[in-house]
Amino acid sequence: MTRSLQLTLVFCLACVTARAGKPAAEADIIPLFDSSTKRQPPTTQHTSDALITRIADRVRDRHAREVGAYAHFLSWYWQERTVAIELVDHVAKGGKDITVNITSLTPLNRPDFRCFFRGINTVAEYHHNVATRQVATHRYTTTIAYNASQRRALKPGDRMEFEFSPFLVAPKNGRKNYYGTATLYIVGRGIVPWYGDGRKLESQPLPRSAWSGGGTTLPYQYSREPRERFKQMAANMAPESAQPFMLGRRLHHTDFGNGAHSDQPNPAFEEQAGKLGPKFVARSCVACHVNNGRALPPPIGAPMHQTVVKIGADAKGSPHPQLGTALQPQARSDKPEATVTITAYTTTHDRFTDGTTYSLQKPVYTFVGPTPEHFSVRLTPPLVGLGLLEAVSESRILALADPDDGDKDGISGRPQTLIDPETGQLRLGRFGYKAGQARLRHQIAGALNSDMGVTTAIFSRLDGETIATRPELAAVDLARMTRYLSTLGVNARRNLADAEALRGERLFTTAHCVKCHTPELTTGPHHPLAELRNQTIRPYTDLLLHDMGPGLADNLNEHAASGSEWRTPPLWSLGLTRGVGGGEAYLHDGRARSLEEAILWHGGEARMASEAFRSMPAADRKAIIRFLKSL
Repeated sequence: MTRSLQLTLVFCLACVTARAGKPAAEADIIPLFDSSTKRQPPTTQHTSDALITRIADRVRDRHAREVGAYAHFLSWYWQERTVAIELVDHVAKGGKDITVNITSLTPLNRPDFRCFFRGINTVAEYHHNVATRQVATHRYTTTIAYNASQRRALKPGDRMEFEFSPFLVAPKNGRKNYYGTATLYIVGRGIVPWYGDGRKLESQPLPRSAWSGGGTTLPYQYSREPRERFKQMAANMAPESAQPFMLGRRLHHTDFGNGAHSDQPNPAFEEQAGKLGPKFVARSCVACHVNNGRALPPPIGAPMHQTVVKIGADAKGSPHPQLGTALQPQARSDKPEATVTITAYTTTHDRFTDGTTYSLQKPVYTFVGPTPEHFSVRLTPPLVGLGLLEAVSESRILALADPDDGDKDGISGRPQTLIDPETGQLRLGRFGYKAGQARLRHQIAGALNSDMGVTTAIFSRLDGETIATRPELAAVDLARMTRYLSTLGVNARRNLADAEALRGERLFTTAHCVKCHTPELTTGPHHPLAELRNQTIRPYTDLLLHDMGPGLADNLNEHAASGSEWRTPPLWSLGLTRGVGGGEAYLHDGRARSLEEAILWHGGEARMASEAFRSMPAADRKAIIRFLKSL
């Protein structure tokens, strides 16, 4: 019996078992985190005489406002190229200065600290520019006691944009001179995401309504590198997270066949070479999750190598005797187990109430090799904000559920439930199109196994096999990949003063879209990572399953989810899709060529909202799309 079948049977037993007459989904769900969870220290601390803020930073090619030279990663980024920055703000407690302490991984040569943006002669000009003083091995300091922009003493509320430039003395590899992140610190308050105002793009704090990812929210990007938007460290990155993030990123970009790095020039990761399974979908994580964004469906007849095709012998998802639980269309030998392509699209035509025509398309799939009767096609989704979704407490999600439609509004979101593969406990699902995994590390380990044929201690049997093998990816490497995906920054909301976008937001609410796409959630206090705890976020999801009707249904169940049920996808960073991925494709299989089409496909519980959109005047529909593209 395969592990997946064992888990299916255990899960079914849990589903029919009740405790004290309560449904298992509510009575028996075990939270991922609680007060006993080991946690990183907080990144901010109040003492009697100071507000202390600790963050991590990485090296940059050039400065934040220089076109094409800031957001990308350079060669050897995982080696010696992160620093910890500590701001000891005495002004916040009535004092007169701010002490800045920097800790590096390698000796630095007169590292430069700049603050109070000026931007008159160059876009990299600051009013205050000083070489920090070395006080210990790899530790440097400077003190700011004067607002050089206003030519006066510091006071609470001052906007102190700063940038730290680490100049490496003798790096093991790569170049020596780098620049740092442009960070806006509000004296007495802390670090905030910023936008550039006026011709000089002088930094101003973004209002809270723009903080899509809470403290992880990134400032607006002015280097015009749209493909890099989903690859950045959280703005509130803890010092403990910086190096695991970089090492996890290296793994994310590694080909598990030959160890090659997708960003060149970078050396091969030889320790990871040779781990690619005999059957696979892709050779690396980033091969599917290009730029960490949403995948595009392949052209008609082309291989589907950025798509997961889940397989079942029956509607319940029992493993297929030849294909297991997922299709691997590539193989190290000449003969993959099977392949599938889009061979055509069926197109339907309809009209909005105002008479404007539209068309919707649905892909037709053809298998070569064993042809399963039950399958589900899913394109890779964007990866930002996953750690924040993991940090939302189970109680908050369950409070949004209405499985019996008690309020009679036609919407009955319900939780996905599943068995934790490590502990055997009943968990709340939250990752994947049908919320099929509870923990982010389980989602990653599952993808490593079924998509690349790489085993871990969590999933040690390859798909379709009955014998476990020795884990190929070490636990420490899985932890680094998890840290990387957990702490990717979320982009700030845009078009904050745009009247059309604001009207679209109101229409989005009155059309009842927010019944499922819940605008605001809060993360709990117990997640291990300090960056993710106690954050107010705006992901526009309830993380619940909703019946979307026959139009979007497949014929394969997943745990408690039927073929027509899908987890509400987050909408944050939606408007950056084209820039990151080079095109647009929405819904689980990429059939929607635009956001407008994606809305029109909504059926089942979402039919009322979809019909409201279809009945709107063209100007109102345009306003809703404008709002969605501002997220």
